[in-house]
Amino acid sequence: MRLPIATRDSFPENLKYIYDRNARDGRLPNIFAAMGNNPEVLRAYLRLGNGLWTSCGLDVATRELAILRTAILHHSAYEWHQHVRIGKDAGLTAERINALHHWRTATVFSALERAVLGYVDAAAASDHPPQLVHDELAKHVPAGTIVGVNLLAGYYGMTAKFLGAMEVTPEEAFVGWQVAD
Repeated sequence: MRLPIATRDSFPENLKYIYDRNARDGRLPNIFAAMGNNPEVLRAYLRLGNGLWTSCGLDVATRELAILRTAILHHSAYEWHQHVRIGKDAGLTAERINALHHWRTATVFSALERAVLGYVDAAAASDHPPQLVHDELAKHVPAGTIVGVNLLAGYYGMTAKFLGAMEVTPEEAFVGWQVAD
């Protein structure tokens, strides 16, 4: 990691609660240990992420498909590693997770999931997803969910860029880009 590991002592008194809420076995996950070098930004990052997680308009499994696809598109091993576990906890099988690498030809995704994945791909490729991609997603979800999907893809794209730039690695051995059940 390119930054020092933030410790509880490095947090100002009024933000130590952020450390305490997010520490596992007395230590922050590597992503938060890097971001913790700026505790105010870490707090804002967590608030936005929590809002997107709970209010993006997608069920948990579809949200995780979108995040995992974003990790693939940005080659973010850390993001992929973390969200494979979260996705499995949400009921995603290894087959569906692995199919994200070639989702356009895979037969395991619903029409809604395909529309979300298409939008995630388009959002990663351009600041202006094509009208056809937007319209396909709009067939399946209301406008508020389109906002949620767009911001979710952007948030995890930003996260991937941070993780790569700061050379943040997973806490455990990387699960690999192909996962087992």
